[in-house]
Amino acid sequence: MKISTSLAVRLFFLSMLFILAVTACFDMRMMEATDLGATGRYMLALAYVAWLGSLLKLNLPGYNIYKPSAPIIFYAIFFLWTVFPTVMSEQESMAYNLMLITLPLLVLLSTYNTVRYGGSHKWHHIMFCVMLAMLVIQYVMVFSFVNLFADDNFGLTASYFTLYMLPLVFLCKSKTVRIVATLVVAIVIISSLKRSGVVAFVLAFMAYIIVNQYVKKKLSPAAILGVIAILVLFITLFVVFASMGENSVMERFENIGNDNGSGRLVVWEMTGKLISRLDAGSLLVGQGYNMVLPNSPMSLSAHNDFLEILYDYGLIGLGLYVCAFLSVCYYTLKMLAAKSAYAPAMTMLMVIYVIQSMISHIIIYFWGSLFMLSFAYIIGNYQREDAGYE
Repeated sequence: MKISTSLAVRLFFLSMLFILAVTACFDMRMMEATDLGATGRYMLALAYVAWLGSLLKLNLPGYNIYKPSAPIIFYAIFFLWTVFPTVMSEQESMAYNLMLITLPLLVLLSTYNTVRYGGSHKWHHIMFCVMLAMLVIQYVMVFSFVNLFADDNFGLTASYFTLYMLPLVFLCKSKTVRIVATLVVAIVIISSLKRSGVVAFVLAFMAYIIVNQYVKKKLSPAAILGVIAILVLFITLFVVFASMGENSVMERFENIGNDNGSGRLVVWEMTGKLISRLDAGSLLVGQGYNMVLPNSPMSLSAHNDFLEILYDYGLIGLGLYVCAFLSVCYYTLKMLAAKSAYAPAMTMLMVIYVIQSMISHIIIYFWGSLFMLSFAYIIGNYQREDAGYE
């Protein structure tokens, strides 16, 4: 039986999503230094080769290449630029670092063209739910491992993976799926003790609800009661889970004035000093991938994407990133103005993106690929919608 081009493209995309999710699961283990983490490097290589294989789709009859939108172009140029200062820095694990910083480029371009060609599909949404389920299960395994072998409960950064999948899962039409996903991710984020994650989750969820009602041009009593019920349930979960253990997330919020946001003010100040010591050439080009970490006396990254990018990729890299950042903000406003069906999920994604970029990192970690997947998928579908295909 001959398989159509559209079916072949869909099956290939679903396979790539599954491989990306498996790789993310191993990266979660690497991030928390658990026993199986080293295998993540081999999984990254597999994911890289698989997404690079997207080029094979160009041989399919009737498959077209579409002109990318401004956000896609700027992000693509930015990721291409990151290769130059990284290669010039002659880092250890060069091959691994290059795959890590260019995989988001492959995911971005492949996803965008796939969506522009075939649009959204229910199987995409099902796979997004499967990916979230995989990440949640992996988080539970990591959580159990850390709590069994660590003296204290501490923040699990790996929980962010589940938060970053939420905007794509919220594209599902099923309210039940969205409610269950919300509750599950809420429990994960609260249990991880990550304050920025809690803030990003709450603000992103509220933004989604407000924009969703705005797009639908209605604010029914049932919707209001539903929102109130979910918020009450979330607050209940927060109070119950956040107070458990000696080092609870509630205590971490109470201590935010004493620890300066886990020392971020000191980290930002130190990163600023590192940047001020760069000569003109280094300031223009940068030091290469994730170089704040080894060069800082604190042995910490910048905990701010803009500071990190300025040091790692110079003024050129920062300029490209700012252009990409502003262009994706512009597209979000366009979706809002058009009352697009994709505006709620895009707004949720942007709230998470802005908060985490300011006080944590998006670009230098593997989950940058998840953000590029989300941007490409939502923007590509919006362009189809705007052109009258949906």
